[in-house]
Amino acid sequence: MRILLLEEREDFDKILKDTLENTTFFKNREGKKEEKYFINKYLNFIATNRLSGNVFQTLVNEYSSSLIWWKKGMQLVYVKLAISMVFRSLFAQRSLMLSEDFKNYLILGGNHRLRLFYGELKDSIVILKSGENQKFMKNDIAIRTENNLSYAPKIFDSDNDWLREEYFNGIPFNRIESEERKRNLRDVIINNHLEELLLPNLRQIPLTDYIHLIENEMSELITDENITIKKDVLVLIQKVFRILFMKLSSNNVKISWSHGDFQPANILVNNHNYKVIDWEASNKRFYLYDVFTLFSKIRSNISLTKAIENYKNVDKSFDKINKRTEEEIILLLIEELRYHMNEEFSKNFYTAGIKTEKLCYCITTYIYE
Repeated sequence: MRILLLEEREDFDKILKDTLENTTFFKNREGKKEEKYFINKYLNFIATNRLSGNVFQTLVNEYSSSLIWWKKGMQLVYVKLAISMVFRSLFAQRSLMLSEDFKNYLILGGNHRLRLFYGELKDSIVILKSGENQKFMKNDIAIRTENNLSYAPKIFDSDNDWLREEYFNGIPFNRIESEERKRNLRDVIINNHLEELLLPNLRQIPLTDYIHLIENEMSELITDENITIKKDVLVLIQKVFRILFMKLSSNNVKISWSHGDFQPANILVNNHNYKVIDWEASNKRFYLYDVFTLFSKIRSNISLTKAIENYKNVDKSFDKINKRTEEEIILLLIEELRYHMNEEFSKNFYTAGIKTEKLCYCITTYIYE
């Protein structure tokens, strides 16, 4: 998420400072002198005007690869100028004073974590934002260390609030121009994900245990006095979960480790190689949730009804995995609501649950239409 949007929902500057000053990754910092850092809200970075432009390669890959031909050249020129040492301060929207300990790092904003790049881009640092739930780091580390995933960046080192991982130089999957190449690569990606993660970790649990798991998770979040959320929103979320639970007829639910946000923007591609990044939403869920997230295109601002339609129309080659029954759709709706609830219930947010509330209305509309 870009800094432009992060500023609308949280005290971004305070969280940034608290995170960098208190993380154990910079535990040996001097902390005496401060330096001016420039913030580009649109390219989502914080850096001094002396940081080498080579470190910005990940932003060049992401923001200069528009699928609209006439925008591509313009975006590339803008990105090149905005990251250059000469024009960086001119293109920045504002500046911020931070410790000089971070001057050699390119800092990128994120939902629950910051990402830092430096030096020769052999690796990158992911730091949990101050005030965020440690599960975003704990689950990320667990899923990648417990499973030998060929398509996940290797974790070189980690602690409770940070990890250092392999750097991969690629463009986001959704920036690929050829639709045929995207379809072929998509099939490879989802098959590898099934074979290496979803199916090896697959297990059945009683429906009662599944419901209990989600209710406990919800209770833990809504009883946190540090999270600001309207009571009527809480009532609505609980009501929609109950409606969905009542529509389940099976006595068991198949769950597995899952990425949680398995969307094209989190898949980087370089020729025939690819890596899936941003594993912070990892959790044990209904095992087809990642398949749904990728095929439905639900993260691309389309309606819930359209997303479900996309998923139901998945290539028939995947019929061997599921029949896309209404029972399955209900489980996917439960997991979508669960995902948003976990994403939005944060003590850092001015108001939690805004998108979750909208999703609740979309779910009830879909069910009763």
